[in-house]
Amino acid sequence: MFILTPDQQYILSILSATNVMRKDQAVKLLGKLDSTITNVYALRCLDQLRHIRKIVWKTESVFTPPMLYSFPVDGDMLSAVDIMLDLTSQKVSSISAGPSPYKLCFLSEEVNNLRAFAVTIVRPGSECMINASLPGANNSRTVIFLITDRSQKNSIETSLPHYYAIRDSDRYRYFEPG
Repeated sequence: MFILTPDQQYILSILSATNVMRKDQAVKLLGKLDSTITNVYALRCLDQLRHIRKIVWKTESVFTPPMLYSFPVDGDMLSAVDIMLDLTSQKVSSISAGPSPYKLCFLSEEVNNLRAFAVTIVRPGSECMINASLPGANNSRTVIFLITDRSQKNSIETSLPHYYAIRDSDRYRYFEPG
């Protein structure tokens, strides 16, 4: 039996919802918990998790739980994790994949409050389906629509609090509705 550190348990708790993560995402995740955590320490945590077979490397930078090794990498989930990391300043208190149309839902612990978010991937042509599957206005989550083109903003109709995200090179740009 192996005893996991709280940091390793935290990484595995996030991984249990996402099923895939990049090395740099795990480093950022731990860095938000404690700004004194170094890259070397975070990478050592991952190496130990690999050594005790809690994670396996699919590529040089992407890891997954061992039982999912043969499945393809979920690029949409990696994007959703990037957005989660952009929107979280301290700790992810709760996380889950789905339910549809959401790719990832999470509760972000901030200095004096909690914020709930849901990331939805919007492929060109799927806007009507997304509109039909969104819950009513009583939902307390802020929805982040990951779009590929700014013109998609005009096709998404919701009364939920929301923002749009577009990939711009190696980061995401965020836009308000309207």
